[in-house]
Amino acid sequence: MCHRADMTRRPRASRALTLTVAGLLLVATGCGGDDGSGDGGGDGASGDFSGAGDIPRLQGEACEAQVELTGAVERSLDGEGVVDVSDSDVAPPATYQIGDGEGDDAVLLTLASAGNGFEDPSVIVLAGTDSYVVPFGEGAVEVADDGSGAEVDAPASNPTGEAPVQVRATFSC
Repeated sequence: MCHRADMTRRPRASRALTLTVAGLLLVATGCGGDDGSGDGGGDGASGDFSGAGDIPRLQGEACEAQVELTGAVERSLDGEGVVDVSDSDVAPPATYQIGDGEGDDAVLLTLASAGNGFEDPSVIVLAGTDSYVVPFGEGAVEVADDGSGAEVDAPASNPTGEAPVQVRATFSC
């Protein structure tokens, strides 16, 4: 049951949680079994996903971000990212994001800190219609739960088995 006091915090926390869950669902739906159709698709949630440009951008406080993606995705992002700090007990304490481009050219990097039931920080890269995730425990992933910053140097894999993306990112907030 929802308490009225809790509802005042939900919209902000829900955005961070929705974004994190949406990214994880995109990755999870790509991991399903082979349905034999040969199109790599299925009836899962990813059927309506037409690219990183469709994901709403996180609202939050501005912070400086430098990102270098190499491998399957080659992109440098340098400029203003955002951080959203949540005091909700159902969302990561801090979520960081930077994106660039539109449509098939869009790239979106989202980092979520550990805490509030999230045991490990998460790193999600959406590039066009492809999604990549850093497996828990891989590489160097430090995501501050207070919104002060994050550093990542880790490989992100694609559930379809394509070449990985090396993520090097620094958020200074």
